[in-house]
Amino acid sequence: MRAILPAGAVVATVIVSGCAAGIAERSSREGPFTFAVIADVQYADKDGGRRRRYRESREMLRECVADLDTRDLAFVIQLGDMIDGYKDAARSVADLDTILAEFKGLSAPLYHVVGNHCLNAGREALLGRLGLARAYYDFTRPEAPGWRFVVLDGNDAGYGVVSEPQLEWLASTLTSARDRGEKVIVFCHFALLKEAARRHRMGKPQPVLDMVNSSGCVVAYFAGHDHNGGYAKDRGVHHVTVKGMVEAPAKGRYCVITVHADRISMIGMGDEESREMPLVEAEAKGQDAAPASEAAR
Repeated sequence: MRAILPAGAVVATVIVSGCAAGIAERSSREGPFTFAVIADVQYADKDGGRRRRYRESREMLRECVADLDTRDLAFVIQLGDMIDGYKDAARSVADLDTILAEFKGLSAPLYHVVGNHCLNAGREALLGRLGLARAYYDFTRPEAPGWRFVVLDGNDAGYGVVSEPQLEWLASTLTSARDRGEKVIVFCHFALLKEAARRHRMGKPQPVLDMVNSSGCVVAYFAGHDHNGGYAKDRGVHHVTVKGMVEAPAKGRYCVITVHADRISMIGMGDEESREMPLVEAEAKGQDAAPASEAAR
């Protein structure tokens, strides 16, 4: 089995790992688990435009939290841009405190992805309020044995750019997960593929995409940022862009994900899409590469 390639390297072949086989092997002893994903609440105490409902997003989030708190969830994760923000950091912090208060209604563990608008509050103030030492990290949950969840910071080297130290950390984290036989789901504010986010994506996606494709253990990648949402499958990895709550036409947009041994079931709320995403398929043999990452071959 080939190791994860360093940033900028070219992936010569699609790696077929023991991860796919491990899905079937562990199916008899692992039950399903469920988590929820929220993207781009983008609250602000200001008037919205034709599509963005800055003030209304607070109430949408409140209703979302009330619904999620009735469910048996391993965790909830928000994919960044909780606030829209202002040039005035103090006003941005005030909005951040307002929207974080709405999340306190959750009984499930809450994890945060940092978005570009979040940084209007200032990185130090933001991380302090989120309880994070840094904006990229990984975690596991007892409800999800054999799974690891990786959170990326898409802004630590500029807008939509991942730094070299973070890429090195990602390579090490994915290698360790693969060696332990874990399956991995990655979360980031920015999507990697045009097919999954036609309007807005990571500024320099290829280094991260190369690592995801060559890891042998990543099965899904969830992002926000592009409020229209989207989906694509590349080399067996499901790329899901969750629609932005701030542009929900009526009710809030979010999704509830149940992970089974052989599939990921996504139930979309509001006008979010619902999907069934198989985990054990011929894609493990590299039969479904998407055009957007042909350069990664």
